[in-house]
Amino acid sequence: MANANSLRLDLDIVEVLGKRLQPDAMIVQEDRNLVMAGGGMLDLDSPQGLDAAYLAIAEHRPLPLGRFLLLRSRGEEAYWTYQAVVHDLESNPTCRAGNVRRSLTSILKDSVKRGMTSLTVEPLGVWRKRGLTLEEMVEAIEASIFEVGVSLSSPLRVTLLLEDLDSVEQVSHLFRSRLLCKASRSFRTVDGDAALVEVRQRGFRLHCRFVPGSLSGYAITCVGGPS
Repeated sequence: MANANSLRLDLDIVEVLGKRLQPDAMIVQEDRNLVMAGGGMLDLDSPQGLDAAYLAIAEHRPLPLGRFLLLRSRGEEAYWTYQAVVHDLESNPTCRAGNVRRSLTSILKDSVKRGMTSLTVEPLGVWRKRGLTLEEMVEAIEASIFEVGVSLSSPLRVTLLLEDLDSVEQVSHLFRSRLLCKASRSFRTVDGDAALVEVRQRGFRLHCRFVPGSLSGYAITCVGGPS
């Protein structure tokens, strides 16, 4: 079955956050003992007992890898924060690609259920040369993007924030190279202003369109399911 909703992946530099980029939520990386990120208030869809619930979870650390926590916006922040639990600081490497894929996939699905349309994400798993390589990070994020793209119920924009334009260029090249390697075919759009690449995912046909002006991102639309 065709799906008119698109998942758009953009790349940008981190300094745009809070300026020209105002997401509904940001996704940050966290370790299983909640050491890496600051504290906050856990959202359990309940108006009461949030502090107690957060403390209860903290008592059960270390948390399972591949999960996530959701923190409400604080102070003047307009966005919420997803904490992707992907690191074990006592291990080397501290992160495995599978944990990033599981956590990010769950976060993206949860954000859609909550009516969110725009998210930013850190380079999950990349940390002090002890975690994932850029190549492993790109592979894990790509896997999540395609997994969610086959059943998207509403449009979603995900922006990967990187330190500088050199990093954006490097990561953009990795995403494009992987996409072209996965392509079953490629062609031009009717208006001729962008290239389309068709990718197969679990029997689904996904059209990936390179988005002008998004620092080499692309939009994914499911156009057909298993016969």
